[in-house]
Amino acid sequence: MRSPEYSDQQLLAAVAAAAAELGEPLTATAYDAWQRGRDDAASPALVIRRLGSWTEACERAGVTTNATRSTSSRWTDEDMVGFVREYLRSGPGSFAGYTAWAKENDGAPSGSVLRQRFPRWSALKVRAQG
Repeated sequence: MRSPEYSDQQLLAAVAAAAAELGEPLTATAYDAWQRGRDDAASPALVIRRLGSWTEACERAGVTTNATRSTSSRWTDEDMVGFVREYLRSGPGSFAGYTAWAKENDGAPSGSVLRQRFPRWSALKVRAQG
């Protein structure tokens, strides 16, 4: 099955709709949970990839986001690969499984943070297993 294609305007409308429903500031994690199972909203990874960053997407959609510094700089690529490696020793190997695991493991980057640096879960798994 082919993934739906979204225009930039559709991406921004979905971010704005999530903020209207969930409140502001809107985090990528909250948006991620909101958009699951919807045909009219893309994943936060696609939003970030197309619009440059979560902050940029929110700004363009007229939505406030947390003004804190990016958490993705806390971890090097190898740190992130190491967390995924650790997860793969204990989990089923899915991205959703990693996201749940990260919430239970203090210090682990969230799934959204991983996706900012590594948009393809399958490639990240291969790297972690290598």
